[in-house]
Amino acid sequence: MNQIHKTLSEFGLSNNEILVYLEAIKHTEFSPFKLARLTKIPRTTVYDVMMTLALKKLITVKTSQGLEKQQTWIVAKNPSVLRETIFKRREELVRLEVDMVDVLSDLKNEFLPHENNATQQFYPGKEGIKRAYELLNSVPCEVQIYYFDHMMSMDTLGKEYINKEVSQTLKGREIKKRVKTLMPLNDWTRHVLSYQYGRNKSYIDYHEYRYIENPVFELHHDMYVFLDKVIMVVAKDDEIWASILTSKLIAASFISIFQTMWQSATPVTEKFVKSLGENAFLKEEKRRK
Repeated sequence: MNQIHKTLSEFGLSNNEILVYLEAIKHTEFSPFKLARLTKIPRTTVYDVMMTLALKKLITVKTSQGLEKQQTWIVAKNPSVLRETIFKRREELVRLEVDMVDVLSDLKNEFLPHENNATQQFYPGKEGIKRAYELLNSVPCEVQIYYFDHMMSMDTLGKEYINKEVSQTLKGREIKKRVKTLMPLNDWTRHVLSYQYGRNKSYIDYHEYRYIENPVFELHHDMYVFLDKVIMVVAKDDEIWASILTSKLIAASFISIFQTMWQSATPVTEKFVKSLGENAFLKEEKRRK
């Protein structure tokens, strides 16, 4: 299909309308009989096409009384009418859009479900956090998880609980790299990286870690985003709670934010973690055993 046919098709003309119109603009006046012969479109179809082109104001149909019968002639209008039609449609569509916005809320009241399609559960305390982790542990292996990680301290949940969760995670080798983890780089996260890496060299292999070293970027809670779920876990200072939000739109927004930040973040490599040196806290733990 050449450019003329393609453009006229996008304008809204059918193939037969395009053939008839392109033939008509070559002549001052044209009879349906000659038009059918040149385009190889049946004459009865040509008459139908003539009427639709006339309604679209691209041609004029003239009739005159001959000696024996009525004669019909086609007169094509200046092709500039195509652009004039587009301008008119644009104006009509803007007016229609304004009218449509006025009625959309009423229409959506009928369309939208009467039951909530987004939910949020709030779970207080340590038990609430454990409930959130139970959901995370049940996520199918093929599901990608986007994780904003502030590197939770052991102060609230306890060292035994945190280290147990990390160790269990590292045993799940079949789900390696399904979690993209984004973290701020600061003194605290450097400490956690060197500590957990010192405990188990596989720590940085399970997640795909990246960091952002910028004091503006702060996290005070963990957030996991996947499918239509946003799970927040807070265990810092005097706040201990978890929430599970189910919303396709909110999850999509956070995933978009994550991926935007991910592009500018720096990968955490073994070389980088080794450069942090031996963790003093872990060294003391080992000494006491």
